[in-house]
Amino acid sequence: MPAASNSPVMPLKKNLNASAETWVDLLVCLGILPCLMSVFPLEEWVAWKAADVVVYLLWVYLCWYLGRQILPKLFTAGKGRLWSGVALLFLTAVLTFLMSIRKVPFPQEIDLDHPPRLYLYQQAVWVLYIAAMGTGLATGILAAKIRSLESARKEEKEKEAVRNDVEVRAAQAVAGETVTVKAGYEDITLPLAAIQYIEARNNYACIHLDNREDVVPQMTLKSLLELLPEGKFVRIHRSYVIPVHRIESKKATSVKLVGVETPLPVGRAHKENLK
Repeated sequence: MPAASNSPVMPLKKNLNASAETWVDLLVCLGILPCLMSVFPLEEWVAWKAADVVVYLLWVYLCWYLGRQILPKLFTAGKGRLWSGVALLFLTAVLTFLMSIRKVPFPQEIDLDHPPRLYLYQQAVWVLYIAAMGTGLATGILAAKIRSLESARKEEKEKEAVRNDVEVRAAQAVAGETVTVKAGYEDITLPLAAIQYIEARNNYACIHLDNREDVVPQMTLKSLLELLPEGKFVRIHRSYVIPVHRIESKKATSVKLVGVETPLPVGRAHKENLK
């Protein structure tokens, strides 16, 4: 079961997603953005102001890059970065405004004072800005969302693989084994495979279980540990006993158990037990 998370299918899907993003970026960069320049009177621009055409084309790609790569990261990185993204968006809008009011000299036979021609230039700058920035933002946010969903799905599959691994280990380690404790006025028999961990609570032990309420028998943690099969449960702290088969990962000062959200502390006096 655990081998599923290391399957070659996951790298293949990751490569396919990366390839899809690359093709979309190429389509935008080589197809859509150059076509947007057609909103300018290109014949006149190329004939008399070719350098300006290059500058504006670079500006279009800069707007797209900001929307594609920079702004989505700033907008999703917390409140502080959000304001940085807003400020950057505002600065690009100001730059666009300054570019839209700039007069571009053409030869005298081209009537720059003719309102439609001047308005066409001003409108074209804003059309380019909105289209380039909008396309970049839409592509960047969509790509980030897809990556986030893929990451969440991969993480869930890895957790599922670990849970399956624990079930297999539990079946091999404590399959069918039980422990009987006295809680209140009755004896309760608990399957060892259902025990998440055991915690010292005041003078008694509290048994945390899968999919049911905790059980607090009338006995100490030490006394309960003596009832459990040796080598299958281990004391990691003066307040905690854990089932070995549930260990997901361990550090010098804590242990993560499958089915338990919060890592449990490892006491200095009990570090050797984990070895």
